[in-house]
Amino acid sequence: MQNQHLPQDPRTLLSALWVFFLMNIIFRDIHQFLSPGYTDWVMAGEMFGREITDELLLYGGFAVEVMILMVIVPHILPRRAVRIANTVAVVFTAALVLFTPPIDPDDVFFLAVGLATLAATLWFGWTKFAPSDIPNGDSVSSHA
Repeated sequence: MQNQHLPQDPRTLLSALWVFFLMNIIFRDIHQFLSPGYTDWVMAGEMFGREITDELLLYGGFAVEVMILMVIVPHILPRRAVRIANTVAVVFTAALVLFTPPIDPDDVFFLAVGLATLAATLWFGWTKFAPSDIPNGDSVSSHA
């Protein structure tokens, strides 16, 4: 039995999961600025006890671009490639999230929501883009 409230095209739901994840990451970052002393910490050039360098900012930019790219990837790549790209992006993003230590209790909450979302994204991408579901003539325009 199929849930009638979910999009019929798995590409749309996979994109929506990545948007949901991104919104949680963005809100967590904005929310962090409300923590006492956080702005002073960042203005002093430190984050999580590490010096903020150009290389660290470049890595952060790359990491965010991977997440943003995954919003559009399901709509532009063939299904097999979507499955692979989604798996790689989830593992990369989960590692990034796990190696960013929570500062306070609300960070733990956002961490739990983020990891649950990534788990759902991995499961959905793995099951809905499985080779057995892929029709012959796999193309960008073919949908489930």
